[in-house]
Amino acid sequence: MSVSRKNTNTARKANDGRTKAVPISISEMLLYLVLPFLLIMAGAMPSAAVAVMFFILPILYLLYRRFGIYMPFSCVVCYGVLSLILNYDILTVIYFVTLMFMLAGLAAAVQFKYLPALAICVVTSVVGGFIGIGIVCGAEGESIGDIAARYVVAEYDDPVIGYLARDYYDGSDPVPGEKKLKRGDEGYDAAVKKDFADYIKNDNAMYVWYDCIHICALVAFVGLLSATAINRRTFGPNDTEFIMDKPVTRALGGVAKPVTAVSDMKMPRAFLWTFALPSTVAGIILGLVGGYNVLSATITHAFVTVPCAFGCFTLFAFFASLFNGRVRVAAYAVLALIGVAAIIFPFALFIMSILGVCDCILNLRFWTMFIKED
Repeated sequence: MSVSRKNTNTARKANDGRTKAVPISISEMLLYLVLPFLLIMAGAMPSAAVAVMFFILPILYLLYRRFGIYMPFSCVVCYGVLSLILNYDILTVIYFVTLMFMLAGLAAAVQFKYLPALAICVVTSVVGGFIGIGIVCGAEGESIGDIAARYVVAEYDDPVIGYLARDYYDGSDPVPGEKKLKRGDEGYDAAVKKDFADYIKNDNAMYVWYDCIHICALVAFVGLLSATAINRRTFGPNDTEFIMDKPVTRALGGVAKPVTAVSDMKMPRAFLWTFALPSTVAGIILGLVGGYNVLSATITHAFVTVPCAFGCFTLFAFFASLFNGRVRVAAYAVLALIGVAAIIFPFALFIMSILGVCDCILNLRFWTMFIKED
């Protein structure tokens, strides 16, 4: 009876995500202290909240790993409620809904191996973004393009929006028949608002789903990679480790959670003919038909570029894991910079996607280990 009761308690702890395998460190405590300030920043300055979300989601998962699901969900609810009461903003609504879905998807995903976990994280994140945009459009009674145009005009004094608007206006070609104004000229701000609002309206009307998939998928990737690192750092008796896709079971009872190293998260070759190739063909056909260029770009980006870039990042993580000592630390620092570059610069993401396709075809991990052992 006592053994059965003990196993039941172990299973419950495994199910709610808690672990006490590693004591709470000072750096972890500092992360908990930083989280409220990040949430306050996301609520007070929604235009900069996208960048903050890349830090918020991993810390929320750390709270989930330590204390269960109620603690991080309470933080998200407080962020949403207080932001809407004190500083109502349409971006806050979108971020609040999306973050709720992201956290729920991440908490559910870590119960599975990395491929289904990756799918769960990305799908829930993107669905959350779509629902958030739908709620805003329904509440405002306008299209997302009109809402975005009105928003940038109303929030022109925001440092981020103001900088982007001025940078766009100064770098764009003048409209035929209109004089291009310079900073300090009378009517400069009005011209900037008008041009940038028109650009944002057209861009959001065409590329809102592309941008939503892009941003939500990247945040989900960062969340999953961070969750994997946290799980391995706090590895407990109710976890099952996967090394090169082979299980090393350390579970003593209850429900075992899979923990796969980031360096072992290879995109399988089957991904090429089940997702990448059909999506590429569909994108080419839509592009040739005409009038579906945006849909073609969205499909290709969602099912080819972003997943293959993720595979490339894990390949770089594999190469970094081959080093030892300080060299490994330096390699991981370079890996982090590569990840930041992929988030900021679309061209870097595209190059990584090409390398990811090469890894899918050639299995570079296998040949690297083959050469190393030789």
